[in-house]
Amino acid sequence: MLASFTIVDDLATQDFGAVEVDLQLENGERRWCYFMTPAALAACGDFVSATKIRVHYGAPHMIVVAGALNHALIERVLRDIDAAGEIMVRSCSVD
Repeated sequence: MLASFTIVDDLATQDFGAVEVDLQLENGERRWCYFMTPAALAACGDFVSATKIRVHYGAPHMIVVAGALNHALIERVLRDIDAAGEIMVRSCSVD
C-alpha cells in the first residue's frame, strides 16, 4: 500500500523533537506519522505534575525508534509496518 514517503523535518533535529513524515499510498491517499528517538522523548512533551519527568500519550501515529534516524531506517520501518498490514493504524489521514 505504501508508494512513497517524504521526510518533512530536518533529521538533524531528531534529538529535540518529532520528525514528521508524509506518506503517499498506492491508492493516492496521503497520510502522516512522526518518528521519535529516546533523546527526543526526554527533550519534549508535557511534564508530569510536580516532576521534571516528561510524559507522552500513546499516539498510534508516533513511531519510536531506539537509534539514530536516517532515510534508510525510516524507509525500513515504514516498509515493515506496511508489510504487517498496519500502515493505516500507524498513520493519520492528511486529506
